[in-house]
Amino acid sequence: MNYYLNLLIFLFLHINFWFVISLIKKRNDIADVAWGLGFVFLAWLSVFIGDNVSFRGILLSVLVTVWGLRLAWHIWSRHKGKGEDYRYLAWRKTWGKWFFIRSYFQVFVLQGVLLFIVATPILLINKSSSVTLGVLDYIGLVIWLFGFCFEVV
Repeated sequence: MNYYLNLLIFLFLHINFWFVISLIKKRNDIADVAWGLGFVFLAWLSVFIGDNVSFRGILLSVLVTVWGLRLAWHIWSRHKGKGEDYRYLAWRKTWGKWFFIRSYFQVFVLQGVLLFIVATPILLINKSSSVTLGVLDYIGLVIWLFGFCFEVV
């Protein structure tokens, strides 16, 4: 089966899983936690189903994992023990009887589409042939380290 189609199918399952969790928990802000985890999920899935496993792909997937898990943990711990995020709570009130369908499409499906678009570079790298790391890779690593440290602080 096609590499990208497989990734889309698994991403569809991922967003539906989190939508069901949001219904059970009665809080759509779970989508914010799912955002970071979605990148981790797609990165490693693309490694495992890709035609080629390369050091570049593994390195990039590790960096995405560190970023995605930190982001998910940060958002989860920020919301832990509190009510639903005010943005989602306002939508819950505004959307009324259409809340579930609009929530599904405007929060979860839209997030899945955007996640796939933003993750495209790692998906392409994990599909491409193995290339040794070059100057641009090292520059990218330095930029990632700076950005990650900046974001954490």
